[in-house]
Amino acid sequence: MRSGNLNTPADLVELDGQLRPGVLDWLWVGIRSKESAEPPAATGLRAPAKVTVRAWWHEDLRAGRYVRTADRLLLIDDVRDFTGQRAEVVITCSELAGTPGEYRPLEGVPTPCRVHLTHEAPYRDELGQTTDYRTRAEVALIEVGRPQPDDQLVVGGTLYNVIAYADDSDDGVVRGLWLEKV
Repeated sequence: MRSGNLNTPADLVELDGQLRPGVLDWLWVGIRSKESAEPPAATGLRAPAKVTVRAWWHEDLRAGRYVRTADRLLLIDDVRDFTGQRAEVVITCSELAGTPGEYRPLEGVPTPCRVHLTHEAPYRDELGQTTDYRTRAEVALIEVGRPQPDDQLVVGGTLYNVIAYADDSDDGVVRGLWLEKV
């Protein structure tokens, strides 16, 4: 690997048990999207196309952690040391890409975040029957923790109240929320 290809400064970040991001270290990386004929359209916060990241070997690089640059947030899916000599690694990542927004907790400091909105998403009752259509959002836990009802999101200049969790949507990386426009 040529060091000139590692031209992007990044933080290596981990989500702790209290759902707070902790920066483990910083590193230089090279980021490029994997070749694909035409990636499908995004249906959530996770972009459907994988991203390849190259870096020098680092003992803290492992699946489930994040590579955060000035404008990108990448979830590490896999780390491969092809040489076996702890020199260079190739990392496969899922990109968390959404609309820039701001999370406003009821108590706390507003923070920037990425949001994926779905307007007119089917809202189902406990029997699985569609009873209504509402605005659904997906947010990254590493950026906002676990939002509570009555917290707010600002997306595209529009203010939304969080009214409930989207059932079974928290996978440890992304959480779904039901929103109501203010």
